[in-house]
Amino acid sequence: MEICRDLTQWRPVRNAVVTVGSYDGVHCAHRSIIDLLNRHAAAEGGESVLITFSPHPRMVLQGEEAFRKNFRLLTTDQEKEELLAAAGLQNLLELPFDADFAALSAERFVREILVERLRVKRMVIGFNHNFGHDRQGGYEQMEAWGRQYGFAVERYPEYTVDGQAVSSSQVRRLLQAGRVAAANRLLGYAYFINGVWQQDAFEASSGIKLRPAPGHYLTKVKVNGRYYYTVAKIDEGIRLSDLPFLKEGDNMKVRFLKEIGL
Repeated sequence: MEICRDLTQWRPVRNAVVTVGSYDGVHCAHRSIIDLLNRHAAAEGGESVLITFSPHPRMVLQGEEAFRKNFRLLTTDQEKEELLAAAGLQNLLELPFDADFAALSAERFVREILVERLRVKRMVIGFNHNFGHDRQGGYEQMEAWGRQYGFAVERYPEYTVDGQAVSSSQVRRLLQAGRVAAANRLLGYAYFINGVWQQDAFEASSGIKLRPAPGHYLTKVKVNGRYYYTVAKIDEGIRLSDLPFLKEGDNMKVRFLKEIGL
Protein backbone atom coordinates (compact mmCIF):
# COMPACT_ATOMS: atom_id res chain seq x y z
CA MET A 1 0.00 0.00 0.00
CA GLU A 2 1.30 3.42 -0.97
CA ILE A 3 0.91 6.11 1.71
CA CYS A 4 0.98 9.84 0.98
CA ARG A 5 0.70 12.41 3.78
CA ASP A 6 1.34 15.52 1.70
CA LEU A 7 -1.05 16.39 -1.10
CA THR A 8 1.73 18.17 -3.00
CA GLN A 9 3.62 14.85 -3.14
CA TRP A 10 0.68 12.84 -4.47
CA ARG A 11 1.58 10.54 -7.35
CA PRO A 12 -1.38 10.51 -9.75
CA VAL A 13 -2.76 7.03 -10.38
CA ARG A 14 -4.65 5.83 -13.41
CA ASN A 15 -8.45 5.62 -13.13
CA ALA A 16 -8.58 6.35 -9.40
CA VAL A 17 -11.51 4.73 -7.59
CA VAL A 18 -11.91 6.82 -4.45
CA THR A 19 -13.71 6.95 -1.15
CA VAL A 20 -13.40 9.35 1.80
CA GLY A 21 -13.70 8.82 5.53
CA SER A 22 -12.05 8.63 8.93
CA TYR A 23 -12.04 4.81 8.84
CA ASP A 24 -11.42 4.58 12.57
CA GLY A 25 -11.23 0.90 13.48
CA VAL A 26 -11.27 -0.36 9.87
CA HIS A 27 -14.34 -2.44 10.72
CA CYS A 28 -16.33 -4.89 8.55
CA ALA A 29 -18.12 -2.18 6.59
CA HIS A 30 -14.86 -0.33 5.89
CA ARG A 31 -13.24 -3.49 4.56
CA SER A 32 -16.26 -4.25 2.41
CA ILE A 33 -15.99 -0.80 0.82
CA ILE A 34 -12.28 -1.35 0.17
CA ASP A 35 -13.12 -4.66 -1.49
CA LEU A 36 -15.63 -2.84 -3.72
CA LEU A 37 -13.04 -0.17 -4.60
CA ASN A 38 -10.55 -2.86 -5.59
CA ARG A 39 -13.11 -4.69 -7.74
CA HIS A 40 -14.00 -1.47 -9.58
CA ALA A 41 -10.31 -0.62 -9.94
CA ALA A 42 -9.53 -4.04 -11.43
CA ALA A 43 -12.43 -3.73 -13.88
CA GLU A 44 -11.39 -0.23 -14.96
CA GLY A 45 -7.63 -0.74 -15.02
CA GLY A 46 -7.22 1.63 -12.08
CA GLU A 47 -6.26 1.75 -8.41
CA SER A 48 -8.16 2.07 -5.15
CA VAL A 49 -7.70 5.24 -3.09
CA LEU A 50 -8.88 6.17 0.40
CA ILE A 51 -8.70 9.78 1.56
CA THR A 52 -8.58 9.94 5.33
CA PHE A 53 -7.54 12.50 7.92
CA SER A 54 -5.13 12.99 10.80
CA PRO A 55 -5.94 13.86 13.48
CA HIS A 56 -9.54 12.62 13.59
CA PRO A 57 -11.80 15.56 12.57
CA ARG A 58 -13.81 15.34 15.79
CA MET A 59 -10.66 15.91 17.83
CA VAL A 60 -10.04 19.13 15.92
CA LEU A 61 -13.61 20.42 15.71
CA GLN A 62 -14.47 19.66 19.35
CA GLY A 63 -11.00 19.83 20.89
CA GLU A 64 -10.90 19.27 24.65
CA GLU A 65 -14.67 18.92 24.69
CA ALA A 66 -14.29 15.60 22.82
CA PHE A 67 -12.02 14.27 25.56
CA ARG A 68 -14.36 15.53 28.30
CA LYS A 69 -17.11 13.52 26.61
CA ASN A 70 -14.79 10.49 26.69
CA PHE A 71 -14.28 10.38 22.93
CA ARG A 72 -11.41 8.03 22.12
CA LEU A 73 -10.24 6.31 18.95
CA LEU A 74 -10.36 2.66 18.01
CA THR A 75 -7.06 2.87 16.11
CA THR A 76 -4.00 5.09 16.05
CA ASP A 77 -2.78 6.30 12.65
CA GLN A 78 -0.19 3.53 12.49
CA GLU A 79 -2.69 0.84 13.48
CA LYS A 80 -5.16 2.12 10.91
CA GLU A 81 -2.52 2.04 8.20
CA GLU A 82 -1.61 -1.56 9.05
CA LEU A 83 -5.25 -2.66 8.99
CA LEU A 84 -5.90 -0.88 5.69
CA ALA A 85 -2.85 -2.50 4.10
CA ALA A 86 -4.02 -5.91 5.31
CA ALA A 87 -7.46 -5.18 3.79
CA GLY A 88 -5.84 -4.73 0.38
CA LEU A 89 -6.12 -0.96 -0.08
CA GLN A 90 -3.72 0.21 -2.78
CA ASN A 91 -3.33 3.92 -1.97
CA LEU A 92 -3.87 5.91 1.23
CA LEU A 93 -3.93 9.71 1.12
CA GLU A 94 -3.76 10.86 4.75
CA LEU A 95 -4.51 14.57 4.83
CA PRO A 96 -3.65 16.77 7.83
CA PHE A 97 -6.89 18.00 9.36
CA ASP A 98 -6.87 21.47 10.93
CA ALA A 99 -9.15 24.48 11.19
CA ASP A 100 -8.28 25.68 7.69
CA PHE A 101 -9.06 22.31 6.16
CA ALA A 102 -12.29 22.13 8.15
CA ALA A 103 -13.37 25.40 6.53
CA LEU A 104 -12.86 23.99 3.02
CA SER A 105 -16.16 23.77 1.18
CA ALA A 106 -17.29 20.43 -0.22
CA GLU A 107 -17.24 21.85 -3.75
CA ARG A 108 -13.62 23.00 -3.42
CA PHE A 109 -12.71 19.59 -1.97
CA VAL A 110 -14.23 17.89 -5.01
CA ARG A 111 -12.75 20.26 -7.56
CA GLU A 112 -9.26 20.81 -6.11
CA ILE A 113 -8.57 17.42 -4.53
CA LEU A 114 -10.75 14.79 -6.18
CA VAL A 115 -10.72 16.17 -9.72
CA GLU A 116 -7.54 18.21 -10.12
CA ARG A 117 -5.19 16.19 -7.90
CA LEU A 118 -6.55 12.65 -7.89
CA ARG A 119 -8.24 12.72 -11.32
CA VAL A 120 -11.02 10.61 -9.87
CA LYS A 121 -12.66 8.08 -12.20
CA ARG A 122 -15.26 6.74 -9.76
CA MET A 123 -16.34 7.92 -6.31
CA VAL A 124 -17.90 5.57 -3.75
CA ILE A 125 -19.74 7.34 -0.95
CA GLY A 126 -21.35 5.83 2.14
CA PHE A 127 -25.14 5.84 2.32
CA ASN A 128 -25.18 8.53 5.05
CA HIS A 129 -21.78 10.15 4.59
CA ASN A 130 -21.44 13.93 4.33
CA PHE A 131 -18.23 15.92 4.09
CA GLY A 132 -16.87 19.42 3.65
CA HIS A 133 -17.58 22.58 5.65
CA ASP A 134 -20.94 22.25 7.46
CA ARG A 135 -21.20 18.75 5.94
CA GLN A 136 -22.40 20.17 2.64
CA GLY A 137 -21.36 17.22 0.48
CA GLY A 138 -23.80 14.31 0.46
CA TYR A 139 -24.66 11.70 -2.14
CA GLU A 140 -27.10 13.76 -4.22
CA GLN A 141 -24.71 16.70 -4.38
CA MET A 142 -21.83 14.37 -5.24
CA GLU A 143 -23.88 12.94 -8.12
CA ALA A 144 -24.32 16.46 -9.46
CA TRP A 145 -20.59 17.15 -9.23
CA GLY A 146 -19.90 13.82 -10.89
CA ARG A 147 -22.00 14.86 -13.88
CA GLN A 148 -20.29 18.26 -13.92
CA TYR A 149 -16.72 16.99 -13.69
CA GLY A 150 -17.06 13.65 -15.45
CA PHE A 151 -16.73 10.91 -12.82
CA ALA A 152 -19.08 8.13 -11.76
CA VAL A 153 -20.67 8.15 -8.30
CA GLU A 154 -21.87 5.11 -6.38
CA ARG A 155 -23.69 5.02 -3.07
CA TYR A 156 -22.62 2.20 -0.76
CA PRO A 157 -25.61 0.79 1.17
CA GLU A 158 -25.84 0.38 4.92
CA TYR A 159 -23.77 -2.61 6.10
CA THR A 160 -25.16 -4.76 8.87
CA VAL A 161 -23.95 -7.67 11.02
CA ASP A 162 -26.53 -9.74 12.87
CA GLY A 163 -29.11 -7.13 11.91
CA GLN A 164 -27.06 -4.30 13.47
CA ALA A 165 -25.72 -1.36 11.45
CA VAL A 166 -21.92 -1.27 11.49
CA SER A 167 -20.23 2.02 12.33
CA SER A 168 -17.23 3.22 14.31
CA SER A 169 -19.59 5.05 16.67
CA GLN A 170 -21.51 1.86 17.41
CA VAL A 171 -18.29 -0.06 18.06
CA ARG A 172 -17.24 2.64 20.52
CA ARG A 173 -20.59 2.48 22.30
CA LEU A 174 -20.35 -1.29 22.69
CA LEU A 175 -16.81 -1.16 24.04
CA GLN A 176 -17.71 1.61 26.46
CA ALA A 177 -20.56 -0.58 27.68
CA GLY A 178 -18.20 -3.53 28.18
CA ARG A 179 -19.77 -5.54 25.35
CA VAL A 180 -16.49 -6.61 23.80
CA ALA A 181 -17.76 -9.73 22.01
CA ALA A 182 -20.49 -7.73 20.27
CA ALA A 183 -18.02 -4.99 19.29
CA ASN A 184 -15.67 -7.61 17.85
CA ARG A 185 -18.42 -8.96 15.60
CA LEU A 186 -18.78 -5.50 14.04
CA LEU A 187 -15.03 -5.02 13.79
CA GLY A 188 -14.42 -8.45 12.30
CA TYR A 189 -11.42 -8.95 14.60
CA ALA A 190 -10.65 -8.80 18.31
CA TYR A 191 -10.25 -5.23 19.56
CA PHE A 192 -6.67 -4.57 20.66
CA ILE A 193 -4.50 -2.11 22.51
CA ASN A 194 -0.74 -1.85 22.04
CA GLY A 195 1.38 -0.88 25.02
CA VAL A 196 4.10 -1.75 27.51
CA TRP A 197 4.37 -3.45 30.89
CA GLN A 198 5.10 -0.81 33.54
CA GLN A 199 4.90 -1.01 37.33
CA ASP A 200 3.04 -4.34 37.26
CA ALA A 201 0.32 -3.09 34.90
CA PHE A 202 -0.31 -2.74 31.20
CA GLU A 203 0.09 0.82 29.95
CA ALA A 204 -1.36 1.77 26.56
CA SER A 205 1.13 3.37 24.20
CA SER A 206 -1.41 5.98 23.09
CA GLY A 207 -3.64 8.12 25.26
CA ILE A 208 -6.19 8.47 22.47
CA LYS A 209 -7.07 4.74 22.39
CA LEU A 210 -10.47 3.73 23.73
CA ARG A 211 -10.37 1.43 26.73
CA PRO A 212 -13.26 -0.99 27.32
CA ALA A 213 -15.50 -0.35 30.33
CA PRO A 214 -14.31 -1.41 33.80
CA GLY A 215 -14.67 -5.16 34.17
CA HIS A 216 -13.01 -8.48 33.45
CA TYR A 217 -12.15 -9.73 29.95
CA LEU A 218 -10.64 -12.79 28.39
CA THR A 219 -7.61 -11.58 26.44
CA LYS A 220 -4.97 -12.88 24.05
CA VAL A 221 -1.64 -11.22 24.79
CA LYS A 222 1.31 -11.06 22.40
CA VAL A 223 4.68 -10.48 24.07
CA ASN A 224 8.17 -11.37 22.83
CA GLY A 225 6.69 -13.07 19.77
CA ARG A 226 4.55 -15.50 21.76
CA TYR A 227 0.83 -15.57 22.63
CA TYR A 228 -0.84 -16.12 26.00
CA TYR A 229 -4.47 -16.25 27.09
CA THR A 230 -5.26 -14.54 30.36
CA VAL A 231 -7.81 -12.39 32.17
CA ALA A 232 -7.55 -8.61 32.11
CA LYS A 233 -9.10 -6.52 34.85
CA ILE A 234 -9.88 -2.94 33.93
CA ASP A 235 -10.44 -0.41 36.66
CA GLU A 236 -8.17 2.62 37.03
CA GLY A 237 -5.67 0.72 34.87
CA ILE A 238 -5.37 -2.57 33.02
CA ARG A 239 -4.03 -5.52 35.02
CA LEU A 240 -3.25 -8.96 33.62
CA SER A 241 -3.36 -12.25 35.52
CA ASP A 242 -0.96 -15.21 35.47
CA LEU A 243 1.90 -13.68 33.47
CA PRO A 244 4.67 -13.63 36.11
CA PHE A 245 7.45 -13.59 33.53
CA LEU A 246 6.62 -10.08 32.30
CA LYS A 247 9.43 -7.57 32.68
CA GLU A 248 9.39 -3.79 32.96
CA GLY A 249 9.29 -2.29 29.48
CA ASP A 250 8.04 -5.37 27.64
CA ASN A 251 6.14 -4.36 24.49
CA MET A 252 2.73 -6.03 24.29
CA LYS A 253 -0.44 -6.28 22.23
CA VAL A 254 -3.56 -7.11 24.24
CA ARG A 255 -6.55 -8.41 22.27
CA PHE A 256 -9.87 -8.33 24.11
CA LEU A 257 -11.84 -11.47 23.21
CA LYS A 258 -14.96 -11.31 25.36
CA GLU A 259 -16.31 -10.00 28.64
CA ILE A 260 -16.49 -12.43 31.56
CA GLY A 261 -18.21 -12.36 34.93
CA LEU A 262 -16.23 -13.14 38.06
